[in-house]
Amino acid sequence: MNELKSAASSRAPLLTIGAVSRATGLSPDILRVWQKRYGFPVPRRKPSGHRLYSASDVRRLRRIAEAISNGHRPAQVVSLPEAGLETLLAEEDHGLPGGAALFNPVAALLDHVKNHRRGDLSTQLLADAAAMGPLEFLEKRIAPLTDEVGEAWAREEIGIHNEHFYSECAEDVLRTVRLPYERQARGPSVILATLPGEHHGLGLQMVALVTAVAGLRPHVLGTDVPVAQVAEAWVTRNAEAIGISVSLSTGGPEMRRHLSGLRDTIPMTVPIFAGGKGTRRISAPPGVEVVEDLRKVHDWMRSLRARAS
Repeated sequence: MNELKSAASSRAPLLTIGAVSRATGLSPDILRVWQKRYGFPVPRRKPSGHRLYSASDVRRLRRIAEAISNGHRPAQVVSLPEAGLETLLAEEDHGLPGGAALFNPVAALLDHVKNHRRGDLSTQLLADAAAMGPLEFLEKRIAPLTDEVGEAWAREEIGIHNEHFYSECAEDVLRTVRLPYERQARGPSVILATLPGEHHGLGLQMVALVTAVAGLRPHVLGTDVPVAQVAEAWVTRNAEAIGISVSLSTGGPEMRRHLSGLRDTIPMTVPIFAGGKGTRRISAPPGVEVVEDLRKVHDWMRSLRARAS
């Protein structure tokens, strides 16, 4: 029987590092770092040197990703065998002592931000995204962590360098999570930008992920974009709609003026929406729809795709 199992195992297809990344939500860079730092996963090699992984590697990596999403650090769980991971996760499911059941994952992420632990922060966020799915990940990790970072800065517990570090890392993670959805998107193009004076880009990346998940193709112009350039991009991309992100720091009369200018430039048949916490501080001009909640953004995008079909 063992010989049969061994033969079957030898015939099992091996997966490339890209396939493993898609199956687990862990980036190829993370897999390489873990191999070097923790001794797992150890791939087989093609004659060309390309890495190949087994199905058992993928199962164990998924368990690791789940444990990290529950608050464990990679150093604590990557080297655990699959049986040890199963035991750990079972204990947490039943509320048994183990520490992680009482662990606050957002607090753990904030600790990574405070200490500039980019590898740990990226790894845990990517594992959470893989375990939760994109919308729940945005609602239960990125949104609350962004609030925590802002509040910690207001309390002077962290500096502006921590906030910039977090924004850069989180935006990179969101781009990584978005890429497979964007590749599969077949719906119309949507222009996404922030208008003059708005330099916060994290909300823009959140909306871009939601757009791609809804099956549309986000075209992110970036931050602090003049109204005329947004309009030019709309023509160039033949976009179906335009989305504008507004943070608390810029929500006010000046942003309303920019939104009005954009609405006057773009035909009324083209939907324009504004999202973000800054929209609470402005009265949206006629023809600009405020869509603050990410789930509602997703629904709005799906409706847009249905109308364009």
